[in-house]
Amino acid sequence: MPDIDLALLAQQNAEILEELRARRREVAELKEQSGRTLDFERRNDPRRPNSLTQR
Repeated sequence: MPDIDLALLAQQNAEILEELRARRREVAELKEQSGRTLDFERRNDPRRPNSLTQR
């Protein structure tokens, strides 16, 4: 069985987890931004009746 450097694996795991957390934060921010953009576009769409845009 080959020698396994547990300290190195633990460090790599910690780095991967931090990167994953950062990506998840980015995805959440992008989802939030896209939702606001969609709402803005819907409210300002001239094809929609005014009654739907006034909430």
